[in-house]
Amino acid sequence: MAVAGATPQDVSVELGKQVSTASERPKWGSRGQFIMVLMGYAIGLGNIWRFPYMCGKYGGGAFMIAYLVSLFCIAAPLFVFETVLGHKYQLGPVGTFTNMYAPWAGVAYVSIIMTCVILTYYQALLGWAVIYFVQSFAAKLPWHPDECGGCTTGDYFGQTVLNAASFGDEGGWDVQGKLFLALMAVWFVTWLALIGGKNVLGKIAYFTVLFPVFLLIIIFCKAVTLEGAGDGVAYYITPDMSHLTKANTWSAAASQILFSLSPAMGTAIAMSSYHEKSYDRLLQDNLVIICCNSCFSMFGGFAVFSIVGYLAEQRGLPVEQVASAGTGLAFDVFAEVLTLFPGGSSPFFSVCFFFMLLLLGLDSAFAFVETLQTYVVDFIQHKRPDLEITPKMNMMIVSALAFGLFLIGIVY
Repeated sequence: MAVAGATPQDVSVELGKQVSTASERPKWGSRGQFIMVLMGYAIGLGNIWRFPYMCGKYGGGAFMIAYLVSLFCIAAPLFVFETVLGHKYQLGPVGTFTNMYAPWAGVAYVSIIMTCVILTYYQALLGWAVIYFVQSFAAKLPWHPDECGGCTTGDYFGQTVLNAASFGDEGGWDVQGKLFLALMAVWFVTWLALIGGKNVLGKIAYFTVLFPVFLLIIIFCKAVTLEGAGDGVAYYITPDMSHLTKANTWSAAASQILFSLSPAMGTAIAMSSYHEKSYDRLLQDNLVIICCNSCFSMFGGFAVFSIVGYLAEQRGLPVEQVASAGTGLAFDVFAEVLTLFPGGSSPFFSVCFFFMLLLLGLDSAFAFVETLQTYVVDFIQHKRPDLEITPKMNMMIVSALAFGLFLIGIVY
């Protein structure tokens, strides 16, 4: 128990010691659950709507060289190191850094702030995907020019989906009903996946990680048959080695893989702390996670640029003028291409694409919230070392986190 006059360093040391004496720490039900949860954490929206664009913009194959160098020299070592730390100390980020060196506990608290900021915005993005996913079940896509009065997909996204208003416009700060409900739906699914504990989350991760791969294969098989797909793929992979002499290329490659694996967020430490102390296959697990993450990005690039090439062909423009990243790729470029698919197949492929985005985003969100839960549980066990974290208490913690972050996310 902390004594009067104790310094913050003393309290941090006490945290590291007391948490380790708490009730039995929950463990993964299987090796596959751990791999799937961390793989879902790494494979997210950026693998589809950022990596391919970075490749095309920074020299195709040349960017992949810079990406792989950054992966093996920077991101992968950091990611592996974090999983080793979590497994060694059997604690969350705060307890782990405290055991290493008490003043370093502040590093873990910085990660909490970063996670909360990213997660609230991330879930809002998924809310947009929910709206498009639901609307894709119409006989004709609502953002088709014939259905929206000749509007462009960009206009539909900005004015109909977001109901965007300029700063200072009357009503610009009003809560948008459909966005509110979509955000609520995303957080409800997140809450539902996490209230059952680690084993339930691990089982759900098999679906949220593997099914997007199946959907991506469906989209790829359709995309490569489109006119102009070859031009798009050529733009994606043709190497321009001159880009390797530019600092921007290396900066973009490093930021992409660091954004994807996301070391320093505390998630790798938290997830690996739920392994048995005797577990000895951590390195192999890391290699599987890291390789699958990068392979998904690279394969996704072929599907993305096949579609971008098709749109460039339809518009009569060079591929580089059509390619975009982020929300512009998902809700403008892809949305427009989906309206052009022949034979009434547009709704089907739209459902596949936006459901894939949803699953990719959700499993990353699951891991983020689970990390925050680890912080809370470790803190509670620091205050009450004798207290057992029951399933009911676990549900209360998840509920409080989900509700609080949902309220913050309404701002978006």
